[in-house]
Amino acid sequence: MSDWPAHFGYMEATLSPSGHFVLDDLPAADVMLNFTAEIAISRGTGERLPKLAAFVATIHERPAWKRALKVGGDYAFA
Repeated sequence: MSDWPAHFGYMEATLSPSGHFVLDDLPAADVMLNFTAEIAISRGTGERLPKLAAFVATIHERPAWKRALKVGGDYAFA
């Protein structure tokens, strides 16, 4: 767990100007990395990792995310 700040910092630095990890649209890799990004934000690092916090917020605003919550129920991890 002591390596987490370094990993999350790397994720913050890796986000492209478009707000994605890969390409300029939402590829599957970004969907998979969202779970890890949510761990970072849920640990209270949003102020230190603003690009990562914005990435998670963008995922949560997607219509597909909202539809999934309707079908699967509340998501209490993040």
